[in-house]
Amino acid sequence: MDGFVKVAQVGDVSPGQSKVVTVNGRAIALFNLEGKYYAIHNICPHEGGPLNEGRLKGHVVACPWHDLAFDVRNGQGIDGGGYCVGSYEVRLEGADILVGPRRKT
Repeated sequence: MDGFVKVAQVGDVSPGQSKVVTVNGRAIALFNLEGKYYAIHNICPHEGGPLNEGRLKGHVVACPWHDLAFDVRNGQGIDGGGYCVGSYEVRLEGADILVGPRRKT
């Protein structure tokens, strides 16, 4: 199925919320931004903080441990420190949310 894996259903993640899912043994944070879903690697590259537990403001999530911030749409760090996290393709099939291959940066 072209690398996409069913990880949740649309009702599982409310708008403005996140959920940790596992894809190929990797923890992925799945975010719902006004009905559009985004997926990034859940572990902050600075010291391993769980991004799904971070503060989400608009399309930016801040690590709960040290406040490093990432754009959930593409995994890019926005603090100027050079940090970024992997982002993954997401698609809907009916009510199913599927996460696919890591995006090329």
